[in-house]
Amino acid sequence: MRHEVSILAIIAILGVATLLLSVNLLSGPHPAAVSLYGVAVEAPSVEDTVVARLELGEFIADEVEALGEHNLQGLRQGSIHARGSSTDYIQSLRFSEPGVFKGGQLLFERTDRGEVTDFLQFEDAIFKYTLQFSPGFTSRVESGQLRDVEGENIVILGQTMSFVDTSVDPASGRISLKLFGGFGSIEFEDSNFRDDVYVRGVKVNGKNIDALVRIRANGNDNSVTIASIEYILNANAARGGEVQVTPLHCTRSFLRDPEGMLVPNFDICYKGLQGGAVATSSRGVSSNKIYVRASGDDEYFLTATNVQGRVYKIPLAALPGKYGDEDNDLVFVEAPAPGAPNIEPGDFVVLMSRDHISGISNVLRYDRVAGDVAYFVDLAGGTKSAPINPATGEGQLLVGEGTYKFVVAPDGKLAMDQNNDGDIAGDEAFFIALGGIKLDLGPGFTVRVIVPERLFDEPAGDEVTKFDLTFGDQVDLVVPSPQGECKLQSDGGHKKCLTRYGLLIDWDKKSGSDDLTISVPSAQVFPTRGGGQGEVFISLERERLIKPVQRPAPVPKCGDGIITKPEYCDPPGSACSRPGVKFGACSSDCMSCEQIKPVCGNGLLEPGEACEANADCAADEVCSSCACKKQMPVCGNGVIEPGEACEVDADCAAGEVCSNCACNKPVVKKTNCAFEGECRVWDESCGKRMERLLEDGVDKGCVDPIVAASRGVDYCGRYTLDRGNIACNYQKDSTRQFCVCPSGPQLQAPSYVVKPSLLTRFWWWLKDLFAPPPKMSFAEPLK
Repeated sequence: MRHEVSILAIIAILGVATLLLSVNLLSGPHPAAVSLYGVAVEAPSVEDTVVARLELGEFIADEVEALGEHNLQGLRQGSIHARGSSTDYIQSLRFSEPGVFKGGQLLFERTDRGEVTDFLQFEDAIFKYTLQFSPGFTSRVESGQLRDVEGENIVILGQTMSFVDTSVDPASGRISLKLFGGFGSIEFEDSNFRDDVYVRGVKVNGKNIDALVRIRANGNDNSVTIASIEYILNANAARGGEVQVTPLHCTRSFLRDPEGMLVPNFDICYKGLQGGAVATSSRGVSSNKIYVRASGDDEYFLTATNVQGRVYKIPLAALPGKYGDEDNDLVFVEAPAPGAPNIEPGDFVVLMSRDHISGISNVLRYDRVAGDVAYFVDLAGGTKSAPINPATGEGQLLVGEGTYKFVVAPDGKLAMDQNNDGDIAGDEAFFIALGGIKLDLGPGFTVRVIVPERLFDEPAGDEVTKFDLTFGDQVDLVVPSPQGECKLQSDGGHKKCLTRYGLLIDWDKKSGSDDLTISVPSAQVFPTRGGGQGEVFISLERERLIKPVQRPAPVPKCGDGIITKPEYCDPPGSACSRPGVKFGACSSDCMSCEQIKPVCGNGLLEPGEACEANADCAADEVCSSCACKKQMPVCGNGVIEPGEACEVDADCAAGEVCSNCACNKPVVKKTNCAFEGECRVWDESCGKRMERLLEDGVDKGCVDPIVAASRGVDYCGRYTLDRGNIACNYQKDSTRQFCVCPSGPQLQAPSYVVKPSLLTRFWWWLKDLFAPPPKMSFAEPLK
């Protein structure tokens, strides 16, 4: 017989009112001993308490594999909006982890204190709390701190807390996160965020806790992305030995470190054996359903919930005959080898952390590879990304509790380890639904619904119920009958049967594509043995369930680093927060959190500051003295800013050059003799009526200045043309040219001016009179 897991109802307390009003507490001193109220206490709300009913010898995890927001309101999902990015977070509680701890077990024997009774015993650990970020909590790394994390709020087990201090060393992987809330502080520290090893690194209110933590992240010197924080509280009894919770008491009362429950209102309480036969004809208060629904007449969708309570709507099958939808495949079998990828962009990928009733299955759509990052979309909500080694094409995707290796081919296809066993070798991944039910998508389009043997009180092998997907003019399904104890019977257009485990198969026969609903009950409908059941209350509303025993309150000591009421914080000067104050410092008397006067340049965005770095301002602004100001363009800094057309010639169109950050047609300086073109210079060594010709600054010998001028060669000198060469002195004003003198050769200035005779002037006039007009082309005078 399978046992009930239900939300606490009022009848759970009213039925034993008399017993609860006459409880004998522990004899002798004991820290924080508590008893359950009777009718004097309002019944727990349905939002924040869950009851697990255990038989002797059973573990909590046999009945409650995991709790999420669908069970406890305090585990609701949320979002963090950090600077420039946003991430969702998911909370969950688990009560065992294979190879790590088994959790609480219901026993009836002699306790360590010599009392023969029933009790809830924890030998190794109490619980595991997981905080998972999707797609990841990314922050800049500045001065060894995660600047974008600090100051952000998050709800943990129903308590709002703020990240007030962080530190990280990307080289070694060491990372530390400190949160502060209304009850005090929590510090998590992991020595290497890149490995999968749990370490001891937890403090609550400044006190070291016997607990394990694992912070999974990846990053470099510039930024770090946190994927998850996992916390396991070890079972360390106040009196030594195992933690043994007797009836009408709660776990916190027996711990050496009760602060390890993380928040004041979280506890695991044991009510005691209730007696009576286990036989029942009810399928319990709650149930988990698996749906196969047609979309039109050409495709099916499978809707199921994983063990974390995340609901997946999965494209199951489509015409003409394939798993997936019309365009993309549903891939549940790995590639045969890393070099034979079988997952294309757009395909849906089934992932399974392990083949176990508490294994976590996820279904992701492979989106794309951009740069050296692979991107995925979780069909239950959120996105995932994983860095790729550009040299090998390999990467690791962190999802749920799995680390999935993958290899990217040059064409973008993936080969992936889908069952989290560390290799890519053609293994199959199953979808493990809430309750430990396994969905196996088999060959021939036969889907098997498997109830593992361990879910039965009397082992008799796995229970397998099948249905077949068919393809023709439309998609359809068929449920064979009989299958073991499942014998279909007609019921108003439906065919139904009940399996030995208690699965209710409801085949909705329609004129088009049929539908199928599989209800997984919270308890079996057929009793297999009698005996008493013990009720375990898992609650985030401890104050409504228990009444603390009067005991001397601890004496607060400001400065000891431990927050003891009525202290608000400890030690003085330590980081803290309060409503309206993200960044505060503990007061000198430990009684309040005081606003820190903003200090420009400390990297913390404090009240009164608009920015600490340029990244805090708009794209066209810069941070100056912690104020955002419009950025004036700086020509020549290599960045094209508003008001600039270019920084280098390559920024301009063909045939244009960049000048003063504006694109213009190039100006050819024909008269710049040192760099291009020809010019005439005075040189006494050439004799009278002759000048030296330079071409691109190279001496080409002596030339007749009139002949040279007639073909457009300019004169270049440090003196105006009314001095110097005789021939130049008597050229017309319209022919005079002013050119830029080259830096070399050094020009030799004329020492005197020769006055031509009247006969010489007449000869020049006569020569010009009969000579053909020269073809001259001159540049405009330089300004």
